[in-house]
Amino acid sequence: MQIKNFGEKYLLYELKNKNGMILKLTDIGASITGVFIKDKNNNEIQASFGSDNYDFYLKAHDYIGSSVGRVANRTINGEFELNNKIYKLAKNDNNKHHLHGGVEGISFKKFDSKSLDDRTVLFSYFSKDGEEGYPANVKIEITYSLTDENEIIIKYFATSDSPTPINLTNHSYWNLNGEGLIYEHDLFIDSKFYLPVNEEYVSTGEILKTENTPFDFNKTKKIGADIEKAGGYDNCFIFDSENINKLRAKVYSEKTGLTLELYTTKPAMHFYSGNMLNGREVRKTILNKHNAFCLETEFLPASLNFVHFPNIILEADREYNQKTVYKLY
Repeated sequence: MQIKNFGEKYLLYELKNKNGMILKLTDIGASITGVFIKDKNNNEIQASFGSDNYDFYLKAHDYIGSSVGRVANRTINGEFELNNKIYKLAKNDNNKHHLHGGVEGISFKKFDSKSLDDRTVLFSYFSKDGEEGYPANVKIEITYSLTDENEIIIKYFATSDSPTPINLTNHSYWNLNGEGLIYEHDLFIDSKFYLPVNEEYVSTGEILKTENTPFDFNKTKKIGADIEKAGGYDNCFIFDSENINKLRAKVYSEKTGLTLELYTTKPAMHFYSGNMLNGREVRKTILNKHNAFCLETEFLPASLNFVHFPNIILEADREYNQKTVYKLY
């Protein structure tokens, strides 16, 4: 592991396994700043994007590689009710809804960090009561490990001193070709149900079957096959269990021969096809519409707004303990 200074007061961690796969991390937002791997032709591919400039992570950057929270995705009208009290959150999505933890959510915070071994880094952050409108003091820990099986293992842990919502995720953007459109990537998602969204990309509260719709990836198909019919993908896909050993999503590029697999304890995954990317400059390339995709493991979006969605309130005597694995080969 290499540890370098990253700008004024931040750190950059570079993890490398025996296969030459590289995972870069920073303590700004406990972010992945890049994933590098050799393709079938022995060319190095930047499979997950980022920047070598620390200030990239301190401003609006489409959450590229960032940890996201306290509550990922959208909370309708930036408010929720808990124990008969209305909490008002920052409205950072079109000045109407709350998105990804707010204006200065954990994506932009400096985490404390330390290496646990040569290929494991622990990031921790203390989120104070009232931050972005959320109640309770919350301790957040996010651990990244890179294995010799080419697995990026992300462990999420949180505790709170009183009830508060928690829904953490990682917002890495992937392209197994390293650049260009993602239409020719083959995608499998193990999901029979998805959440439709309205014109503001907010969950409607409906839970619909994926079968015989553009949202059906139970049989592998090209990302671009139905992307126009779907209006671009920005939807949550629900899993049937929380089994970490069950393959939940798989992406393959014939061009590079690279495969990305996803495993998680979380009950759902948000698949985003980069619909709103527009000239976002990252290392070695520029990301425009449909130049990258996200597989964000999560609890259901707008869970704070719909009583029939699973509860995301963390009680003071409980622990938030989740795990996600990205395997690349």
